[in-house]
Amino acid sequence: MSATVTASGHPSSHTSLRRHVLRATGRDHSPLCRPLDRAYSRLVAGLALAMLGTLVVAVVTALLVYRAETRTAQQTARHRHTVTAVTTGPALSADPRAGGGREYAPARWVYPLGPGTGSVPVPDGTLAGTAVRVGLNDAGSPAGAPEPADLILTDAVLAGFGTVTVLGFGAEGAFALRRHGLDRQAEKGWEAAWEQVEPRWSGRR
Repeated sequence: MSATVTASGHPSSHTSLRRHVLRATGRDHSPLCRPLDRAYSRLVAGLALAMLGTLVVAVVTALLVYRAETRTAQQTARHRHTVTAVTTGPALSADPRAGGGREYAPARWVYPLGPGTGSVPVPDGTLAGTAVRVGLNDAGSPAGAPEPADLILTDAVLAGFGTVTVLGFGAEGAFALRRHGLDRQAEKGWEAAWEQVEPRWSGRR
């Protein structure tokens, strides 16, 4: 039996990835290398490739999210027009039950399509008759500001991290299941070999 095999029947955890790759590709010609060792090395090499692929997919996902949200923010900016509105009432919380929430006030404004009215976000304590800057869309309705670049970057990073987490756990789970199968195979093989060796070793016939 190979000196690099642990009690569980698998190659030692100290075996280098390069050695695993050699075994997995059939280039390890050691007479002590068993088919089970090669199967385990293929499993380790496969996990390494899966994790590398996970990182690539995560980076691609993050870039796609970043590009998509950046494009959306640019489109929002192109169709957002800032005008000066005048509040017609005091600022009120959007939800009176939520203390410290964002406040809004009724306001009126003039836009090339005609005068408009609506509820717009204002600083805390804004009084009626206060001039505020309001963003409008092409139709003259209040429109939110484009998502800032730092939030877009955060979304992209979170998307990449989430991809790594999901795919990484999936790869680890598949690795654990396959390794468990190899453990059982090694245990059965050891028991079968012991049944043949033990009578000769103990002198019992």
